[in-house]
Amino acid sequence: MVFQLTLQAGVLCGAVLFIFCGVSLRGLCLLVPAAVVIVMLAVQIVHQGLATKHAQDIRKEMVGFVAEMRGLLFADPQKLTVTVVFEQELQQSTLNKVVHTQIVGTVSLSEYWGDGHRGWLHALAVHPKWWRRGVGRALVQASRAYAETEGLESLEAIASELQSAALALLRSAGWESRGWYHRRLCGATLTLMLSRFGTNLAYA
Repeated sequence: MVFQLTLQAGVLCGAVLFIFCGVSLRGLCLLVPAAVVIVMLAVQIVHQGLATKHAQDIRKEMVGFVAEMRGLLFADPQKLTVTVVFEQELQQSTLNKVVHTQIVGTVSLSEYWGDGHRGWLHALAVHPKWWRRGVGRALVQASRAYAETEGLESLEAIASELQSAALALLRSAGWESRGWYHRRLCGATLTLMLSRFGTNLAYA
């Protein structure tokens, strides 16, 4: 939707400039890149503002998890058989003796301001070369296990329509959809759909 609106606005502006202002074709060719840059800057500015506001709604981080690859230095992720183990299991595994390590994913868990004792899953990131290798799922599982030991009632998370991998991950992990809404980025013409997910925990 964002790309369609940008294209339509670019075509309309180009027609107005060409017909009424006498702008040359060479000048019109620069219109599309300029529009793309403007939209990117607008999205970035709004994103920073939303991130600042969001940070005010979240208490300090409870815990952060890091996914670390241990193996050959020049290993190709797509040609490897990946074995996911947690830190406790790693101490008794031969993988603990491997010299080369590389961080391939991170996630944060914070206590959310609001009703009940809930956790907020955020800052989930996986290196592109390690997508669809079980890294994101392992990070979410580790966060859930920690939240249960801390007695949290539930975990909440938000993913945008641009984060298709995160949406698929949360759905496959059994998280429930708890609504969606459009976040305005630049008035009513430029919006981003955000989906809210949650999962109830068997807290003590």
